Amino acid sequence: MDEATKKMKKKIRKMKLQRLLLTIGLIILLVPVILAVIYKTTQNLASNQSWQLMKRIEIREDLLSPNIEASDNYLSSTSFLGGTVTSHRYKVIDGYRIPWSTLIGNYSWSGYQEDAMNQAGVDYDEETAQAYDRQTQQKIPLFYSLKHHYRATANLNQLKQIAQVKNSVAEVALTFSKPLTYQQIKKLLPDSVEQDWYWLGPNNRGDASYFDNNYLGFQATDEKPDQIAYRELKKVAKDRDSILNTDITSFDGYTYNAWNYARRYLKKYPQFKTAKYAGIIVSGQTQNLAQLKNARWIKYSSVGAVIKIKPYLQPNK
Repeated sequence: MDEATKKMKKKIRKMKLQRLLLTIGLIILLVPVILAVIYKTTQNLASNQSWQLMKRIEIREDLLSPNIEASDNYLSSTSFLGGTVTSHRYKVIDGYRIPWSTLIGNYSWSGYQEDAMNQAGVDYDEETAQAYDRQTQQKIPLFYSLKHHYRATANLNQLKQIAQVKNSVAEVALTFSKPLTYQQIKKLLPDSVEQDWYWLGPNNRGDASYFDNNYLGFQATDEKPDQIAYRELKKVAKDRDSILNTDITSFDGYTYNAWNYARRYLKKYPQFKTAKYAGIIVSGQTQNLAQLKNARWIKYSSVGAVIKIKPYLQPNK
């Protein structure tokens, strides 16, 4: 092998080594950058999914939570892959606060999912035809459908027995004999009873008591229907992917879809001031609620949570 060939082979080996070192250097430089870009991208996607999930839970709290309020809505755990959104809830019954079931959802950079119990966390007692919140086992005040044929009516007018409960406050769901405006409701209710939540309906042939407490309506603000919630309902009714667009089929075979009903409701009542309500949840001392037991404008009544009055905490009314 001549001297020129040796020099050429040495030069080639040197070039190969330089290329290898350059490749290794580029890998060392680029891998962290690529990983950082991937991390940033997945975190942005996860952040968007968590925001979408939190918004979905907020809509449930605003429109599908009968006399149920939220104390928070936050990221309870986070990781590179995703995390959990948690919302603790409660009820206020004439000044008395009680815990209610917690809403939970999980998210990742690729999507989100509400916990199934957010929509269906209800236990039904078939013998008594009553419903209970699965997590707290508090009794749920039920609404009923005017056009549905109920075989047993003994438990459909519980206002008649509420006076037997002494020294207590309670919430009661009132199903009206016909839809009423806020002004009409205000005139009919005594001042000693609090107006807490307004039910929009529907009053069709399906049994509304089997809606898994997914009643569509507005929380009261200063005892009036919340106009902000009404505007939110208009916005949600335009979104086919809304949380409201979920079918609930009762045991009698009728399917209820809150999104479809919301669209029909808004078409019938395009103005907030003229909107009518199918029912209301009220609260107060049991002797004050008993004043309503013979009211003809009330078709059905269902008692929810009942709390003994404490000497150190007086009811609002």
